[in-house]
This record gives sequence, C-alpha cells and structure tokens, in this order.
Amino acid sequence: MLFVTLALAANLALALKHKWPFRDDRWKNEYWLAFVNLLFFPIIVAIGVVGAVNPSIVPRPKPSTALVWTDNGTVIVSVALCVFWVYRMKGLRWFAFAIELIQLWILMGAGFITGMALSGDWL
Repeated sequence: MLFVTLALAANLALALKHKWPFRDDRWKNEYWLAFVNLLFFPIIVAIGVVGAVNPSIVPRPKPSTALVWTDNGTVIVSVALCVFWVYRMKGLRWFAFAIELIQLWILMGAGFITGMALSGDWL
C-alpha cells in the first residue's frame, strides 16, 4: 500500500510540474467540484457504522442488503464522477486524473473497512 501511495503522490507531483493548474487562464471555478469525491469518504464510513455486524454472535447475522447496495452504489457514483471530471478538465486532464486516483485510493480504503464492518469478517 505504501508503494501505491508513493506512486500516486509522484504522479501528482509530475502532473503539477508538467502544467501548473492554478493559473487564472487555466483554472475555472467549477474545477473545485472535482474534489467533491472526498465527501464520499465519510458517507461510506457512516454506512459501515450504521450496518456494522457484531462478529462475536454465532451464527453471524447477514449484512443488510440495502446497506451493501448503498455502499456499492456510492462507489459506482464516485467512479462515474471521477471519469466525468477527468473528461471535463480539458487541458488539465493529467492533473485531474492524478487527483481523482488519489481520491479513489482513499475511498478504496474506506470501502475496505466498510466491507469488513458490513460482513463482520475482520482481518
């Protein structure tokens, strides 16, 4: 995980070095909405908190189907937003791709924890 995190940070650094996005002629006000995917992190963690299964109960109860679908749907919406913002940020697509990958990496960690909480199978 450290290697992937360092690779994502290096990708972002190279994208920033290649073309600095925060100049007035490049950056549009709506580009700040590309960071909206960071809001999916607390949403996914909240889903895990609400639907947590107690692993000490035998037999283990089944996870809530609605919460599992909500968790999966939230991830799909987040990926769709990432694709949209990479497409939308013409001229800054490498930078957009780098920040969206970092946001998805953070979201994957939250999804991993939420999946364990929903299923009751902790590593």
